[in-house]
Amino acid sequence: MSFLLRWLGLDAPLRDARLRPYRRLECPGAAATHIDRARRAMTEILGASITRDEPDMLEGSIGLVDGERIVVRFEAIDGLHTRISIESVRPLGASPRTNSPYVERLAAELAKT
Repeated sequence: MSFLLRWLGLDAPLRDARLRPYRRLECPGAAATHIDRARRAMTEILGASITRDEPDMLEGSIGLVDGERIVVRFEAIDGLHTRISIESVRPLGASPRTNSPYVERLAAELAKT
């Protein structure tokens, strides 16, 4: 059995499979305001195509070859603050990254008040 796993290349650990660049922010204001800002920034600044639009999450696709998906989650801390999580998800076959220019650019845009 171990021969088959080695031959198929399945015996190697998936050490980079869960490596996903992300940023977390806490911003003043209601979650609905930040969702609108994030939606606009993802389409106008990053050039993303929004593929999922839910009340507490946005997901957008960027690029075709080795494309990235950007997932943004919103959590209301209280009526005055919102926690925003931005995560980059890439295909398993793509080269792993420790950072993403898309995550950094979106985080910088959402941090502006």
